[in-house]
Amino acid sequence: PDEEGNAEMSEEFKAIPNLESMVTLIIDDDEYSFHLNSKKNSILDQAIAEKLPVPFACKGGVCCTCKAKVMEGEVFMDKNFALTEDEVARGFVLTCQCHPTTNVVMLNYDV
Repeated sequence: PDEEGNAEMSEEFKAIPNLESMVTLIIDDDEYSFHLNSKKNSILDQAIAEKLPVPFACKGGVCCTCKAKVMEGEVFMDKNFALTEDEVARGFVLTCQCHPTTNVVMLNYDV
C-alpha cells in the first residue's frame, strides 16, 4: 500500500518539506490542536482520526464541504476541483487535500 500511495503522489507533494507541525482548527468557535507530519495524513484525515467534529463529504477535493481559511502558516493543497482562483487567493483551502508546510498552521472552518 505504501508503494501504491507513493506512485500516486504528485511531484509537488514530493517536494514539500518533511516536518512536524502543530495544526489548530477553529470549528464552531472552538479550537482543536494536534501534531501532524507533513508527509502523512491530510489535515482532514488527521482531524477525523482525532475524532474532531470536522465537516466533510467526498474527501476528493470536489464537494467543498471541508473548506477552511488559512489564518496562520502555510499548507500545500494537492487537488482542487471546487474552489475558485479568487477563493484560493483569499486563503481558502480544501482540508481533505492539505498538508502543512510550516511548523504552525491554523485553519478556520467558521469563515
